[in-house]
Amino acid sequence: MFLQAISNIPLYLATGIAASIIGALPFGLVNLSVLQSAVNKGIRSTLPVSTGASVVEIGYGMAGIFAGKFIWEYTHNNLWFHIISASILLATGVVFFIRKSKFEFNFNPTFGGFSYGVLLNLLSLQVLAYWIIAGSILSSAGLLPHAPATIVIFLTGIAMGKMGTLWAYAFFGKEIIGRSERISRNINRLVGVILMAVAAVVIVKGFM
Repeated sequence: MFLQAISNIPLYLATGIAASIIGALPFGLVNLSVLQSAVNKGIRSTLPVSTGASVVEIGYGMAGIFAGKFIWEYTHNNLWFHIISASILLATGVVFFIRKSKFEFNFNPTFGGFSYGVLLNLLSLQVLAYWIIAGSILSSAGLLPHAPATIVIFLTGIAMGKMGTLWAYAFFGKEIIGRSERISRNINRLVGVILMAVAAVVIVKGFM
């Protein structure tokens, strides 16, 4: 059992990183705050905000693990659950694919700090919803960890994915702001395609 858990470390680490990146890519409160802080005060100033947001992301990931397992355990044999889940994912994917975003960036001094990052991510309840849905999908694919050690590895991957994405936003801050509409549109399309692909997998699994 121990050796099996060790051998699964790369899988759970990669799964946590990938799921976290997908959730963190679209523009939101945290991303925009990191962008503005990077432009106003420099890249290093984004570290406390990014760390605070990543801590909350770990909590959301924990909620996703337990909620996802619970949802999948009690609904995986229910065809209507698959149909409704696939419909929600498909609709959300289409919305992401076609929507256009416009942003007004504030170049005045912004708030910052660890607690500010925590607060911003706590206010982003759609992130919690994302992790609950992601947990259910990962559970259906057998990609959610069970042993304490692999759960820690999975959560570490979540933190790495969140921090990495936010640091990418900070590092390329000026370029992203200069082409924010185009970049946002491409990110939304990518997320939309991923969600629609997941919807197809969910509905296929429902009929298997």
